[in-house]
Amino acid sequence: MLRLRATIVIALWVIVLAHQARAGAWTRNEGEGLLIFSTGRQVAPISALASGLAEEDSNTTQVLVEYGLFEDLTLGATLFADLSTDDLSQGTLSAGIFARKRLWKGEKSLLSAQIGYAHPFEEFVSDTFGANNLDSAPEIEMRLLYGHSLWGDWGSAFASVEGGYDLFLEDRQDEIRADLTLGYQPWRCCLFLMSAFGTVPTGDDDPSFKLAPSFAYTLWPEIDRNGKKPEGPIRPRTIQFGINYDLLNADDGLGVQISFWRRF
Repeated sequence: MLRLRATIVIALWVIVLAHQARAGAWTRNEGEGLLIFSTGRQVAPISALASGLAEEDSNTTQVLVEYGLFEDLTLGATLFADLSTDDLSQGTLSAGIFARKRLWKGEKSLLSAQIGYAHPFEEFVSDTFGANNLDSAPEIEMRLLYGHSLWGDWGSAFASVEGGYDLFLEDRQDEIRADLTLGYQPWRCCLFLMSAFGTVPTGDDDPSFKLAPSFAYTLWPEIDRNGKKPEGPIRPRTIQFGINYDLLNADDGLGVQISFWRRF
């Protein structure tokens, strides 16, 4: 039972909340994969979510795929789009790859390192679209990640901490990042999450500190009337609802997001 609860927590480590996906410290089992489709809306001011009178309004979409090449090595790819609904020539489009290597594993904790690369492709859509995205630049991200899980009669919980550096290869300020995610699973179906994302540019740009609570509900395969479990690997489906708000940049408004997870 303890091993099952720990497995459930580790299987739900991917957090898709603020702008782009944030991966926790855990690697996937060898030969197992995960697909996540996420879509959201960012509106400013917050009241525009009800009135429709928005000063800024954008939609985000992301597809994330990852695969356990080995037990201690996970590879992944992302496709990300952030498009303004007011001006279709404004927005961000990028595609990326990453590798996460587990460095150490204890009974309840582990430490990993991750490196990734993301490349913008607005200019491939149109010359106008590319010219209007001056902040878009190729990005190399480097992360050190720590995860800790707990379980008992009260359910399961975990904490994931990340620290890293984002290096931009063109004329854009690099960024120092620190992320924290806490998760609590009182029942097998339900996972409550609270995330905090901090970003500090190396230049004069403003820092940001986003809070992102969310809730994930997992649909497990039904058990037959005779009590037998389904044959083969168990591949549940999960739906996640979340919001995010930048405490240091209130003018950015409020973001809402929904994500769909599918293991394969």
